[in-house]
Amino acid sequence: MSVVLTIKESRHGLWRICSGPDVLFDRLRFAHAIRLGRGLAREEHDSSGAAARVEMICNDFSIPLVQYAETPRPRVAVAS
Repeated sequence: MSVVLTIKESRHGLWRICSGPDVLFDRLRFAHAIRLGRGLAREEHDSSGAAARVEMICNDFSIPLVQYAETPRPRVAVAS
């Protein structure tokens, strides 16, 4: 499973953080949106080992800000 967070401009020059169609945070200043997005991706990666990435989406292009590769989890054998 992979987590993709996007940072998009919202109204009045403020920014929002989205996961797919869902808005997670809105009305953030630019630097705060980037720091928070990166922190959320890092936390998700650290807790689940899943791949996580943050992109800033503009009208004509997107800029990748951070990407964490999936970390394989050791399998635990269950005794029957």
